[in-house]
Amino acid sequence: MSDDAVLAVIDALEELAIGYMLVGSFSTNAYGMPRSTEDADFVVQLGETAIATLASRLKPSFTLDPQSGFEMVTATTKYILQYNETAFTIELFLLSSDPHDLARFERRRRIAHLGRSIVVPSVEDVVVTKVRWLHSQHRAKDREDLENVIGVQRANIDWKYVHRWCDEHGTRELLDEILNAVDEV
Repeated sequence: MSDDAVLAVIDALEELAIGYMLVGSFSTNAYGMPRSTEDADFVVQLGETAIATLASRLKPSFTLDPQSGFEMVTATTKYILQYNETAFTIELFLLSSDPHDLARFERRRRIAHLGRSIVVPSVEDVVVTKVRWLHSQHRAKDREDLENVIGVQRANIDWKYVHRWCDEHGTRELLDEILNAVDEV
């Protein structure tokens, strides 16, 4: 059911020509070992399209929460869509002016995942973002996701790029700690 919800949102985003990338656990699942989740996260570049237009396109399967939220790590607005058939939610984060948010959006890629061609961040940007979230939120699932993605993709990662952003974000020590933990497994 969650994949159906995600694919319905991707269809709407693509039909409305809204720039997007599927982030969060769905992007880590694309690069590592899959885990279950109760929501899906997208970064979207709405441009001229209003969030209400997207919500209208997704009716009656989804309901837009009338109140937007604020995400602290990149200082951006967040909207929540409730998938009416289950408790599954979709979080839409507006593309922010944060330098890494802009860089990862520019570097996003189209890959085969969920049985289709979808847009996700690069593996490097998944690592940088997960380290940043772990540093600020201290969530065990972010650490597990990082260890998983690094364990599967380590040889495919441009570490110079990752180190540059982690140095800039002040998260390099945390990244090195995670790399050492992965090496010990």
